[in-house]
Amino acid sequence: MKPALQYYAMSWLKEKGYSEKSEAYIEDHIRKVSNTGIGKKLGVEPNTRLRDIPITHYNFYKPFFENPRRDDFLYPIQDYVRAITSGTMGKPKTYLLPKTGLWNTIQKTGMTFLFLCTHDGEKITYEVGDIVYHNMPGGQFISSFYYDIITGKHIGWVDQVPDPSMPFQEKVDYFIKHYKEIDVAYMTVTTLVDQIYPQIGEPIKLKGFITQDPLAYTMKDKIKEITGNYPKTLFGSTETMFVSMPSIEYPGCFFFDWRVFYPEFIPEKHIVDNNKETTEPFDDILPMSEVQQGQIYQLVATPYGNDLIRYAMPDLLECIALEDGVVGTELPIFRYHARCDNLIVLHNFTRINEDELIEVLNKTGVPYVDFVALREAEYSRDYLKIYIETQGPVDAEDLKAKINSQLLEYDKDWHDLTHMLEYQPLKIEILQKGSFHRYLQRKMGMPKVPRTNMPSDQLRILLGQA
Repeated sequence: MKPALQYYAMSWLKEKGYSEKSEAYIEDHIRKVSNTGIGKKLGVEPNTRLRDIPITHYNFYKPFFENPRRDDFLYPIQDYVRAITSGTMGKPKTYLLPKTGLWNTIQKTGMTFLFLCTHDGEKITYEVGDIVYHNMPGGQFISSFYYDIITGKHIGWVDQVPDPSMPFQEKVDYFIKHYKEIDVAYMTVTTLVDQIYPQIGEPIKLKGFITQDPLAYTMKDKIKEITGNYPKTLFGSTETMFVSMPSIEYPGCFFFDWRVFYPEFIPEKHIVDNNKETTEPFDDILPMSEVQQGQIYQLVATPYGNDLIRYAMPDLLECIALEDGVVGTELPIFRYHARCDNLIVLHNFTRINEDELIEVLNKTGVPYVDFVALREAEYSRDYLKIYIETQGPVDAEDLKAKINSQLLEYDKDWHDLTHMLEYQPLKIEILQKGSFHRYLQRKMGMPKVPRTNMPSDQLRILLGQA
């Protein structure tokens, strides 16, 4: 590996005064956005300050994505592909992403990412032509478009396996058959720990294990035991594209690449509702240079590779450090904390909200007083845990079977999670009669039951433990 290539890919990490360059980048981007239909609808002019642009949400962009017109976007309309997200309960959202923007982002971030993902804590172990395995969806998901672009450009950085169109279980079987040839792997923690490792039955030597699974943070030591390295975690999405790098000093955490993305941060107490088109700008939104260690923020994204600007993400991130001493960067380090839209997310497969749970429970035909649902992690597996008070006696296993049956019918992603990871991700606890009545009696003001992701202190009250 040529020293010049490594210098080019890594030198920006140690730059001082990144915030000044970042501000110059966003000012240039705003000038470009001002010429688009999206920018004009937001009132963006060439000299508009970022802080004066409204916070945007999916419902603002939806009409543009459904009926695209030539002058609405940054790139020629024929450059765009339709990418989907899994949405909630199998109901996908569609985004228009420019292939040029995807490629420009890869060009800036790709080599740095490979170097960091193969960093063993002391040195970079990447070599040109390393075999990178990924168990990611094909079709219209963004991972498939990245695969096609990298393959089509014949850049030779890595050899990607297998084809993303291959079914999930076949990808698992591929890894088990070829693991001795694979240098770097991307998959969920559960796939590694519960499906692959038990079948191989011995440590799997990898230069890097990459995941977006939040379990990486708590299971980093187990992952190192299996693969020989701590996990490398990234934050990426259809909306933001490829904008983060894994922290080396803090396994399971990441930092943002200011060259391709302008992140802003809303303190947790001021998080905004995503069920709108736009939110008026307000003062409590921080640039990356002003975040504080130990605080939790909602991410607001302006990726330079697509048309979203000041887009409120549904994610809460915790700033755990203000630098990575191993990498030598003074960029703040984050880890994924939770969804801020009260969705319950299991292994990044399925996303479940309150209304959908109510529909599922009603279809079981079992009368109930109320319920609370949350994500519960047990070793390497995520579960949907439902605490429910029924109106009469009921067998917990029978109720669990009925709920699971409805989820399998109602939610394709639940079906995929159950069958691909080969376990039933559901737990039920029947509460004592009067539990919700006693809970509401303890609450002040206008009492309300937060049915999804109830805070732990309130859950203890509901369970009679406080």
